[in-house]
Amino acid sequence: MSNIKLGKEDIQKIALGVLLGVGVVCGYFQWLLFPLQARHKATIKSTAALAPAISAAKAQLARDTQVSVQAPLAKATLVQIDAMIPEGAPVAWFPPRIADFFKSRGIDKATTRLNSDTAHPILPGYRRLSWALDLPKVEWFAFGKALADLENLEPLVSIENVSVDALREEPDGQHVVLTLSSIVRK
Repeated sequence: MSNIKLGKEDIQKIALGVLLGVGVVCGYFQWLLFPLQARHKATIKSTAALAPAISAAKAQLARDTQVSVQAPLAKATLVQIDAMIPEGAPVAWFPPRIADFFKSRGIDKATTRLNSDTAHPILPGYRRLSWALDLPKVEWFAFGKALADLENLEPLVSIENVSVDALREEPDGQHVVLTLSSIVRK
């Protein structure tokens, strides 16, 4: 083997190279690798935090798709509802309509009065009117048939309550008070 003699200048170059190498390795870890690892961890945390928001967005997209599929059917239903509601104020057409309905079924006296007027809970742009219908003297069988006809022939009218009292003067007659609700435009 040959003896290599290093001079002072060669030792300084080697020491400077070693220091430069150590500096490059320390700089790599300090300014490149550690910040990249910190950013990677932060990205993983932020991605994990977005998972519920992504799930909620997917669920909202599914609901929106379902609504857009059901929209034509709902629009057709609203057109049908509008066609069934007469023009004018409900207090002008509803009481005579109900009185005529019961009169055509043999129940002569029918008094209708408005109880309440509220916004419809499901149909925006519509109201729900509550009516009290007083039938002072009816026969039970004729009334039952008329009540069934009312439910079948008037789809926008629903029966909320029925109160029947027997008349003492006439055993065949009953006094009936109905609570009805109807749907009208706002």
